Amino acid sequence: MRSKQLKNPAASCGESSIPMERKHTYSRSLTPEQAPGNALAVGFIFIAIVMCFSVFAASAAQDSLITKSKDTTFKTVKAGKFTFSYKIDGKNLAATVSCKTQGWIAVGFNPKSIMQGANLIMGSVVDGKALLSDEFGTDTYSHKPDTAIGGKNNIISGDCTQASGVTTLSFTIPLDSGDPMDVKLVPGSKVKLIFATGATNDIRKKHKDDASITITL
Repeated sequence: MRSKQLKNPAASCGESSIPMERKHTYSRSLTPEQAPGNALAVGFIFIAIVMCFSVFAASAAQDSLITKSKDTTFKTVKAGKFTFSYKIDGKNLAATVSCKTQGWIAVGFNPKSIMQGANLIMGSVVDGKALLSDEFGTDTYSHKPDTAIGGKNNIISGDCTQASGVTTLSFTIPLDSGDPMDVKLVPGSKVKLIFATGATNDIRKKHKDDASITITL
């Protein structure tokens, strides 16, 4: 039997007998007249990218400032005759307490029983000058300066004023001073506050008014 000769030798190798179209790749170089226009286009694209990045960065910075502003807003609560305002300032607590009185004023943090175990910040005005004291509740109805019982005065800054029959005490203290005569304050936790004021500017005299409240720091 005569063998049939293949017209396309490639078919015997499993290749298609259909002629394949050859593809040619052409490279084109820019003429001197075209080069400046392309460079200008690339420049515009680069400028647009830089502008978009700048707008994004400015927006992020603005959001950061807004968040910071919200974090520094004072919160205010009232307990009896006392008004207490506070805010978290980094690792510190900034606070102000005021009451209608011509005598001393004080606020205590997290007492265990009445006054015992509380970190007390007391203020008065003596001879026209502010007097502040960092104290600790040594017993149910007594307190002493931290420095007198092995602790330290951890009031970072503060002031006490009297005007129009109102005494106002402002102060900044660490959230965690590490002093055993202070109380560790944790943002977001419940904190019991006790307030007191006296009839005179002698902080060793018994208080005449008091109040308490529990807040979320």
